[in-house]
Amino acid sequence: MAEVRTPTLNRILARAHGRLILAAVLIAGITVLFSGASIIRDHAARNLELIARTLSYSVEPAIVFGDKEAILEGIHSVADNDAVERIEVTDAEGRLLASWSSEDNNPLAWVERIGSKILWSEPFRLPIERSGEKIGEVRVTGSAAGIERFVLQGVLIVICCMGIALVATRILARQLRSGVISPLNHVAEVAHSVRTERAFHRRVPPAGLAEIDNFVADFNGLLAEIQGWYDGLTEENEELARLARHDALTGLGNRVLFERHLEAAVETARQKESCFALLYLDGNDFKQINDCHGHEAGDKVLQAIAERLRQSVRQADHVFRLGGDEFAIILGAPIDIGEVEAVVARIDQAMEEAVDLGRGGFAALSVSVGYAICPDHGDAPAELVRKADEAMYRDKIRRNNNGFN
Repeated sequence: MAEVRTPTLNRILARAHGRLILAAVLIAGITVLFSGASIIRDHAARNLELIARTLSYSVEPAIVFGDKEAILEGIHSVADNDAVERIEVTDAEGRLLASWSSEDNNPLAWVERIGSKILWSEPFRLPIERSGEKIGEVRVTGSAAGIERFVLQGVLIVICCMGIALVATRILARQLRSGVISPLNHVAEVAHSVRTERAFHRRVPPAGLAEIDNFVADFNGLLAEIQGWYDGLTEENEELARLARHDALTGLGNRVLFERHLEAAVETARQKESCFALLYLDGNDFKQINDCHGHEAGDKVLQAIAERLRQSVRQADHVFRLGGDEFAIILGAPIDIGEVEAVVARIDQAMEEAVDLGRGGFAALSVSVGYAICPDHGDAPAELVRKADEAMYRDKIRRNNNGFN
């Protein structure tokens, strides 16, 4: 009768601990992969929304004038992003005006396309409106290329870590409980902290065992990569949000930001029973500058006007470019008519110096200015805008009658 060999306690412990280690590595790896992919997917979705809003603002004039080339230029200005697979712009009836698709010829492109359909089964849609009426729609479909690369790298790291853990269980059988299980529990705790608290700064300290330290180094490297993705997406989202609120040529706030500031200023004035002023400004003979000197010269003039307006107002005031050669200024509370007139005088004085267009060319500057004071001239944004606009046109007529540019 064959003798049955009784397994040793060392072998039982090694086998049991080996299984525990593999399970812990697998759980920790899956936790980090899924939490990291979830975080990146959430930020990618916000990125798609910001791209759609930026594109909606930039192509609105092109849709109104039916300029498909300008629509394509607007699409290409935001399309250089590996988080986007396809962009479409349609008119109000849903007819396609322009589109862009990423061109990825790598061998795994079909896998990325399948992943994109799973993650973004429907494109992000944003209506393009003008004066409250829908004139078109932006559709942005996300790409899973970045997330799939991250997952592939994570899987390779987890596989390597599992191999290291198997070697460690045979060499360190007597130290499994104190030298392996405890560090892996720490890994799982850090992974949980990263997933639930977004604590990307946390790292697992060395355990004093070479194999475990290699695993810890790879794990910390994976955390560092996730943190890099997170920080990069956060910065990109912040930059896209800034571009969606600011004019690209002058750096001033755009019409969207102006409307938000005006509504906030009106609300603050109501609550604190204070007053502020709204200035509307329009360049004089700007079209002639464009026609005579070209659009590049026109851009220099707009930039010069913007800079001089900045220098003419107080630190508490805000300057905006509404479009073309139209500008607006919100003079913060408290303010009276004398201070408003002083600001207008500084603006007129700032515009006296001609702009050097280069190559011996100069352009004279002047702007027509109208203002409205809240609540003296109205206590609603639309009413203040109308009063300031009317005052600006009266100033333009006066300047024309007096022979000013």
